[in-house]
Amino acid sequence: MRFFSRISGVLKAAWLIPVGEKAAVCPWFIVLAAASVVGGYAGMFFGAYAFALLHELAHLCAARLLGVGVERIEILPFGICGRLSQGFVKSPVKEVMIAAAGPLMSGVLAASLCMAAEHAGPRVNTEVLRYSLNLNLSLMIINLIPALPLDGGRIVKGLLSLKYGGIRALNIMVKLSRFPIAAVLGISVWLLLTSEFNMPLILIGAFLLGNLASEQKNVGMSTLRELLYYKDRLEKNGFSPVVRLAAHSSVKARLFLKRLGFYRYHIIDVVDDDGHILKTITESELIGALINRSIRITVGEI
Repeated sequence: MRFFSRISGVLKAAWLIPVGEKAAVCPWFIVLAAASVVGGYAGMFFGAYAFALLHELAHLCAARLLGVGVERIEILPFGICGRLSQGFVKSPVKEVMIAAAGPLMSGVLAASLCMAAEHAGPRVNTEVLRYSLNLNLSLMIINLIPALPLDGGRIVKGLLSLKYGGIRALNIMVKLSRFPIAAVLGISVWLLLTSEFNMPLILIGAFLLGNLASEQKNVGMSTLRELLYYKDRLEKNGFSPVVRLAAHSSVKARLFLKRLGFYRYHIIDVVDDDGHILKTITESELIGALINRSIRITVGEI
């Protein structure tokens, strides 16, 4: 997976050229755009990117409406990507809504184009309408695949975060994402052997594998974010859902980090061998002990 991660890195952030304050372009996109002009399919190429831009703008508009800052738009060889200012969404509900906005936009565009194609007059180029319809359907379906970093994976991760917390949900999705990505690669290989060479599907699979490797590296960063922001939860949100847990006094406190979630607050009852509650510690006390004392400390020693 490191190989695909390196490919993804070469094609993305390391080669981005800033365009103003809110946009950046990968040089490989410029190469592909030039090739489309030379090859005579510039209309199809730029049309695809136009619809991809509308898809991504839906994400960014949803983010702005929900109070989530937007850093910039990146134009990449495989599509367009919007970057949030903080790099993540604290609220799982907002994360789901932002992730769903893109496929919803593509679905609405596909439905509109379908209606336009049915009522098109003789002067209307129906081939362009069908191409645009199929393109938006593809954008919607591919992005709803439940694999990170696609919208479907973000939606499932957000829903899992409501129950398991952000870090554990990310760990679960990193593992589950391997199956649909493997299916995409498997289908591309099958098409290669049985029909014709399908480079776009192979590239999509490689791109997803590279991004999945990046997401796996982000697990540690997500844990660090939770540690940095845990003091702000009650102060800025005012109220926070409470989760109460019980743990034996010998349990390592660091195991609790997997259950962290920015939107909820934990209270832990420390029990002995007989199940009697020895003491109750808060999430803040536990994290403070991990930071200031030792990462190997047990909940009974706090």
